[in-house]
Amino acid sequence: MGAMDFTFRQLEIFRAVVVAGSITKASHRISLSQPSISQQLAKLEESLGVQLINRNRTGSISLTPAGDFWYRAAQDLSERMQTILQEHDQTFRTSNMELKLGITPALRGTFLTAVARIAQEEASFHRFELVYDLNSNLLVEQLRMHRVNFAVFAAEALSEDAGSFAVANLFVDTIVWAVPASVSDDDLRLALDPARHSQVLHPLLRHYVEIDPLVPTRSASNEWYRLHLPQAAPSFRAPTFASSIEFVADGLATCHISRSLVPNLSQNVLQNVKLFQVDGFERHIVLAMRKHFLSHPTYARIFQRIVDFCHDDYGPAMQAQMIRPLSDLETRLRVA
Repeated sequence: MGAMDFTFRQLEIFRAVVVAGSITKASHRISLSQPSISQQLAKLEESLGVQLINRNRTGSISLTPAGDFWYRAAQDLSERMQTILQEHDQTFRTSNMELKLGITPALRGTFLTAVARIAQEEASFHRFELVYDLNSNLLVEQLRMHRVNFAVFAAEALSEDAGSFAVANLFVDTIVWAVPASVSDDDLRLALDPARHSQVLHPLLRHYVEIDPLVPTRSASNEWYRLHLPQAAPSFRAPTFASSIEFVADGLATCHISRSLVPNLSQNVLQNVKLFQVDGFERHIVLAMRKHFLSHPTYARIFQRIVDFCHDDYGPAMQAQMIRPLSDLETRLRVA
């Protein structure tokens, strides 16, 4: 069966018949004669090589298994087409600019407001919409489905259809270990010493915050705790890095966060935690939008301004925070 053996219009007619419950009722709703509807349904079934609906004597219809599959497919295609048409109108037929940005919750605060301000400064600005998802794969799917027109995610998530998007590197993200400020460096050295960490630990080092399963660093984080703090238990669970560090700032446990969250933390949180760089967890973070937006000066300009902001301001802010290398504790331990 060829890819063009049936039309989107035929699927729309089929969907209308299913929703109406009969060809007669569908005829009134879509202003098409009953013979025309029957003809289009027959062509669709012939193209697909299956029967989609059963017609009974009363005129009502029921779906075959294939019909149920294609009804759900028609629903999905119709919704996607509506989204694509809306995006087309916003991009090429109106002067009103709408920026729909997909990010993870770590990029709240400073990053979020900076991008919103960049959008608002455009003369054609109409609306800024924020869409959160917990991992990069979900954000790429949002972009593919036209639910967002810009997204920030890990580069490895865009393995397919990369040619359909304009992509720019923003920064390299890493993992940071957050510890309550009340825990002394001596207690941390003792805890991280393989020869001694089975001894009495500081009580707060016996608890850590486990991140949501959808967050890609979760298994690596749990493995790190098994190797370095085997006596620590996942006493708390949180959906995001931003919520995880609240437990740490309040003196309840330790946790892992992404370095990209640090510039967005309040001074109150920063004053109540110690932060240590954990090696071996690097992810290249990119900004992506559909390539056709490059032909629209406003969207192309916003894209470049976000890239410039990350290179000139946000990336350096990630490095300027008081994040110590974890090896600093280990080095001092060996010297001692």
